[in-house]
Amino acid sequence: MRTYLLGLFIGFPFFTIAQSVTPPCDCPSVLQQVSRKVADNYAGWTDKVTAKTKPAHDHLLDSLQRQATNATTDAACFQLLKAYKAFFRDGHFQVELRSTSTGSVSTPAPVAGIRTIPLSEEQAQHLLRDSAKKHHPVEGIWETPERSYKLAIIPDPQSADSLVGVVLASTNPRWTPGLVKLKLATSNPAAGQVLYRNAAFDEESLRLAQTGNLFRIGGYGYWLRRFPQTVTDDELQTVARQAAPIEFRQLNPQVAYLRVTSFNVPKSQVDSMVRVHQSALRQTPTLIIDIRDNGGGSNSSFASLLPLMNTNNFQDTHTYTRTSPDNIAAEEAMISRARAGHWDTDSVLNAWAAEVARAKAHPNQLYRTEGERITIDSVLTNPARVAVLMNANCYSSAEYFAFYAKQSRKAKLFGQHTGGVMDYGNVRNQVLDCPRFVVRLPTTRSGWVDTAPIDNKGFLPDVVIPATEPDWVDYVVRYYQSPAEQTRR
Repeated sequence: MRTYLLGLFIGFPFFTIAQSVTPPCDCPSVLQQVSRKVADNYAGWTDKVTAKTKPAHDHLLDSLQRQATNATTDAACFQLLKAYKAFFRDGHFQVELRSTSTGSVSTPAPVAGIRTIPLSEEQAQHLLRDSAKKHHPVEGIWETPERSYKLAIIPDPQSADSLVGVVLASTNPRWTPGLVKLKLATSNPAAGQVLYRNAAFDEESLRLAQTGNLFRIGGYGYWLRRFPQTVTDDELQTVARQAAPIEFRQLNPQVAYLRVTSFNVPKSQVDSMVRVHQSALRQTPTLIIDIRDNGGGSNSSFASLLPLMNTNNFQDTHTYTRTSPDNIAAEEAMISRARAGHWDTDSVLNAWAAEVARAKAHPNQLYRTEGERITIDSVLTNPARVAVLMNANCYSSAEYFAFYAKQSRKAKLFGQHTGGVMDYGNVRNQVLDCPRFVVRLPTTRSGWVDTAPIDNKGFLPDVVIPATEPDWVDYVVRYYQSPAEQTRR
């Protein structure tokens, strides 16, 4: 089945406070139903649960079922579901716990196992004012643009070569003051690996990149310094510009820049941007398409970008659809939503419906659909060179865009490897008896799994940009200005 929609929701599970559970939300029932849904509907099941791995899978599931009898809160049960999900090592396999708050004020459940450093904002300011000490460039009091978190980044009292980010204030009631949200080494002044806990307290190893009074952590956006220096108006404009999902800039007469941070934007919005700037694009030799931190969305969103890098058309890989009744019903429901919301043209939606009908005629199997050849009438003189900027926070349909770029003779991939979440796609909700839990499963399997799977590896760049490089866009501009590249032209 052609990939029409590739929703991605990674790393943002919802927690709830401790509460009593009643059928059908008792944990053994929930876990049993989730495991059955995975076996019946997950497109990666036969790849992940093989004769070799089945004993480990069954042993894990038996162990989790025993633990489930003692999981008397939704939060405890959710941890077991996450442990089961982890077996499959697939970022498109998603579990969530919905909040069930009734609006009454409740005391947040305590957070176990998270380090605490008692620290007030006044104490943090005193530490940061200490002129007798040499301060690391990232030390300071920082907050998110929407003021959902305020952190003090200070030297780690327990480690001379580390910094910690201590919560001073948060709109998330479970992130109470004093909890340590991040830890990073002091070895690199502007970029480095950071252990970061997201809103759900899951710890991730990400990269922090700082420029002046701004820093970014992975795909979680900007933080603004408020003390002892404060963010400038120019830096605030940078944050505001980056908040828009798409952006076009003419960097100089030779280089244009186009940024798309999500393919969840409507196709019409990307089409309009390309149309408005068509004249500039046709006159500029080098185009940078920046898809860093693009978590995916719909392949149809980037259709108007393909002609900009076309040299010999584009070939989709074949796909396999897990044609279970649940998956077919979910796909038909998605098509109904697409028609009601006018997500695409009637011809595209009709073709989608026809493919689902063909798959439905082959129930309960991995139904193969041959890859479509995307034919584009012409090869543009300009842009003559297309640089695609990508990083480890590119997932799903952003990786599919990289897959297409690799087929173009005028395109090069710059940066770091992609996130590696594209072997199994077309994520669809699975209906559970307990509405407080949500499971989404990939329903299709990419043909490249047969020869060159990318999950947990990603697509590699043609030109690696060092993670310590502060300005990747400038790096690409300098790359094409180098004598070697000038000679190759």
